[in-house]
Order: sequence, then C-alpha cells, then structure tokens
Amino acid sequence: MLLAVFGAPERWVTLEEIWDDGAMLECETEVLPGADAMLSTDEISFTGRITAVEKHEYGWQAEITFSPVTRWKIEKWRPEHAIDPKTLGH
Repeated sequence: MLLAVFGAPERWVTLEEIWDDGAMLECETEVLPGADAMLSTDEISFTGRITAVEKHEYGWQAEITFSPVTRWKIEKWRPEHAIDPKTLGH
C-alpha cells in the first residue's frame, strides 16, 4: 500500500492489520506521530492521522486512525491476505 504523509514523500508500506477505524502498518522509514496521512491502493483510499509509531529491528510500526468519512468496511475493500477470524479453529 502507498502511504502519503502530508508534507513528506510518499512511501510503500505493508498493511499488517486493518479494522473499521484504523490500521497497523510496517514502514521502512520513520513516520511522525500526529501527521495527517492517506493510505491508498488502486481501489480505495483512507484518510486519517498517524496516532502511534514504534521503532523495531526492521523499521517502524505505525498506527493510523481513519477519518470517520473513510472508515474501512470489508464489503468495500478486502485485502488479498485477509483472514476471517470466524473461520479459524479454536
């Protein structure tokens, strides 16, 4: 996915998790918390704000909180690697 942080160059990120009002991203370059951002694919875009960033061994993990206008719904867009938790065994 492409992450555009306003005022900084666009960067490719890996979508790790997504929920109705946010997502967790893996980034190779640092993202500043509090920055307005847009996460997009060829099919859909989500606007929001970077709410948390944590450095780890391989880069940065960033959490984006989506704007109420661009909340995620699986009926609108399903990531290729999405797993439905209801299908997992106990």
